[in-house]
Amino acid sequence: MPRRLPFQPAETAIQAAVVDHWLALGRPNTLVAAIPNARAAGQPGLTKGLPDLLVLGGLVGVGLLELKTLTGEPSDEQIAVRAICERARVACEIVAGRDAPIDVLERWGVVRPRAGRAA
Repeated sequence: MPRRLPFQPAETAIQAAVVDHWLALGRPNTLVAAIPNARAAGQPGLTKGLPDLLVLGGLVGVGLLELKTLTGEPSDEQIAVRAICERARVACEIVAGRDAPIDVLERWGVVRPRAGRAA
């Protein structure tokens, strides 16, 4: 019998948790904001593959985070946007689960480290 994965929150729940984490532990002069681009299908100004979160400040200056569930896979459009960001020297990461994006925000200096982690 195949092993079942434990409960996995949806991407929207992960996004809410990451923004809430920034609201609680965000460093001054930083911003983590949602990019409302879900189901970008022909609407003016919406672009398929655009990441879920805009990150400003900290060590990164400008960064983008694409959030995935633990079993989620990036689309071709998301991979293409990440490649554009790399060429433009804009930090862009595709991360899975609830902890990975918070790890990135800590590394980028946007949030204070969680208890038990190095400053």
